[in-house]
Amino acid sequence: MSVALLASNQVPLEGIAGALRREGLDVLALSTDGRLGREPLPDPVGKIVLILPQQGVIDTGEQTAAVRDAIGERLRLIVCTSQLAKADREVLLDCGASEVITPQQWATGHVAERVLAQLILEGDVIPQASGRLRGATKAMRALYAHIRTVAPLHEPILILGETGTGKELVAREIHDLSGRAGEYLPVNCPEISPELLSSELFGHEKGAFTGADRARVGLIAAAGKGTVFLDEIGDLDLQSQAKLLRVLEDHKVRRVGSNHLDEVHARIVLATNRNLQDACAEGKFRLDLFERIRGFTLELPPLRERKADLLLLSQHFVEEYNKEYKTGLALPIGGLDALFRYDWPGNVRELRAVIRKAAAYADSAGNISPLILQESVRGREMTVPPNAVPFDPAVDSWKDLVSRAQAMYFRAVLLQTGGNKEEAIKLSGLSRSQFFGKLRKSSKDSTPEKEVE
Repeated sequence: MSVALLASNQVPLEGIAGALRREGLDVLALSTDGRLGREPLPDPVGKIVLILPQQGVIDTGEQTAAVRDAIGERLRLIVCTSQLAKADREVLLDCGASEVITPQQWATGHVAERVLAQLILEGDVIPQASGRLRGATKAMRALYAHIRTVAPLHEPILILGETGTGKELVAREIHDLSGRAGEYLPVNCPEISPELLSSELFGHEKGAFTGADRARVGLIAAAGKGTVFLDEIGDLDLQSQAKLLRVLEDHKVRRVGSNHLDEVHARIVLATNRNLQDACAEGKFRLDLFERIRGFTLELPPLRERKADLLLLSQHFVEEYNKEYKTGLALPIGGLDALFRYDWPGNVRELRAVIRKAAAYADSAGNISPLILQESVRGREMTVPPNAVPFDPAVDSWKDLVSRAQAMYFRAVLLQTGGNKEEAIKLSGLSRSQFFGKLRKSSKDSTPEKEVE
């Protein structure tokens, strides 16, 4: 079934529709100017999104009612409009809106993001989960596909991502899908002191050091044919890194104080929130180990880059809370727009904490207050427009500023189109030759041959 976007010609409908199509949705972009109510909607349309920016509640209500009259009662109607008071929102619902949503900003990408979040919540994009992971954005669906590909392999897997993005959940999902007979054994490297790390991971013989009153099998060997998850490997000391490299190369481990090598049958999954390339350049991480583990790398997107998953994640955390505390709480209708105005530096872990706090303060009727959610993010570092151009008038000349702005523009427009230069040309309003000329100027590394490809 298609989703129809309705808006006047003043709204960049094709840009919004293009962003949604790149997420895998079947989208029609239809102008309301002069046609609404006179032409029937195409048959496969199953849902309507009416986009009405910067209008008063009366005009918005009239247009909502007109669309509802034109489409009848069978189709769901989502109205994307400016921030409204609770009473005004209820007016739009009375006028026929099924749901009212507000984007973070009225830029094309933010409108598409907010619409996509609602469509994901309503189940229009699948898959929405992989094991304990939740998300239906293109980035998450690609991650699920990568997990399914690498899970059956015996190769080590490197998981990269910021704190709170769910690296351990990915490691657990890799193990669950691997079909391995052994257990899943997580090890948080920073929790173990450097003096004991080698003994913990690789084992030791009796009398190998003071206090070693008996032999011990290391965690890697103890996992049998299961999976060992080494979290925050960027914190491993260089000696432990050398031993780990030997384990990965030979599938054998030597206990501290032993001349005997034990076979290693476990699969090694590693994770870090550090930039290992920088750590190698600084001499803090072995380059040979990095080259050995980087072959199969999964990069987890931060939450700020997949905000369209916010509602789905929030719903999941409420359901998780309900199951744990045997409650029947529900997300507050119209109270989640504030979540999109925050960048979530703590990622999914931070969002979970915010939702659980709001759930704990729900009223006796089981309603989660939107004010609690708003207060949870108010005063924190709010979202800075990603395309803002920083400058210092005491240092930067006009030429410097224009050059920087041009470079940022082309990076942003190519990001918006997923690297599709033909789509970027259309969005830019430039001719093909102008586009590539300015793109060439803004990037020292580009060549005319590469750009025209």
